[in-house]
Amino acid sequence: MTGRLLIALLFTGATAAQPAPRVVVEAGAVSQSYSTGDDQSLSELTVPISAAAEVTPGVTLGLRAVYASVSGDGFEGMSGLGDTQLSVGYRRPLGEAIVDLTLATSLPTGQTALTDAQFATTAALAIDDYAFALPALGQGAMISPGVAIAIPAGDAVAIGFGAAYSARSSYTLFADDTSAYAPGNEAILTAGLQAGAGASSFKLEGSYVLYGDDGYRGETFSPGDRAAASMRLTLGGRYVRSQLLARYRHVFDGTVGAAQRPVSYLRPSQGQLGLGLGFGPPDTEVMLTAGARYYGSISDVAGAVSVVEEVAGVLAEQQVLLDLGLAPTIALGPSARLRGQFVYTLGVAEAAGASPLTGYRAGASVRVGF
Repeated sequence: MTGRLLIALLFTGATAAQPAPRVVVEAGAVSQSYSTGDDQSLSELTVPISAAAEVTPGVTLGLRAVYASVSGDGFEGMSGLGDTQLSVGYRRPLGEAIVDLTLATSLPTGQTALTDAQFATTAALAIDDYAFALPALGQGAMISPGVAIAIPAGDAVAIGFGAAYSARSSYTLFADDTSAYAPGNEAILTAGLQAGAGASSFKLEGSYVLYGDDGYRGETFSPGDRAAASMRLTLGGRYVRSQLLARYRHVFDGTVGAAQRPVSYLRPSQGQLGLGLGFGPPDTEVMLTAGARYYGSISDVAGAVSVVEEVAGVLAEQQVLLDLGLAPTIALGPSARLRGQFVYTLGVAEAAGASPLTGYRAGASVRVGF
């Protein structure tokens, strides 16, 4: 679990008084498909299942598994499980503060040891612009301890700080190559603030990720550290609610080298702005959303030109994307919710030589608490 999620959980604990279900199960399906004007397309269907249980007061166990099926014009189809996430968390008060300790691990149930054709599929799947629900089927094993603390800072105000460390194991990238790909470890630092009570709130979060060097085929790679900041303003009413989201992620200079490698390594700087308007009572709401995403160019990363030409050239980068969506929520009972989502995406500004992107994301999930 990342530091950002730890902070969000702590804010919830520090500002909400209502009891939470001891067991929560969620299952759903998400279909995504994107295409460009040159008749290239890529689609993914994911079926995520997750469960969390408070086994004793303050101790929570979590499990998440995802099945995915990928297809597209000019790409080899793939299907199977992604990596499986397990977590254990311990939360307890410390004076007026709340402390969260977590230990998360990722089991390598997703496919690695790819053919060249499968590598091309997963490389396109991981491109940031498309925001696929599962951008990589397999990335090897990982273990990540973390700690976070939320501290009251006034009437309905809390501040939080968190740190996590992710240690990753080596894994085989290509089926016909015995060389092990060794992803670098990561350290994540987070800080945040939340103000407000009830249906209205203001959240401000910041994070910094320090990446160790990756190694493959005798080369060492540096992905470049990343800093991100986000702001979310929520205004609640009896029948009308609104949300404003702004986020920026900056990627510092890194080096790629000549060897092929997972494109999830390549992440451009990104800016995001979103607005949501919800109508209806809180237990039966329809949310209308509109947003824009800006991406820098991967080709700005030193040494990445050959990777971009080989991978991103098939579904080329979009620099500005518009997202228009509809998200209904229906209460099925006191602790059960049905959520749906449809988002239409349109590229309105492209990198040089790229075709405009269009596509959609449609999905639904059921969340039940006991």
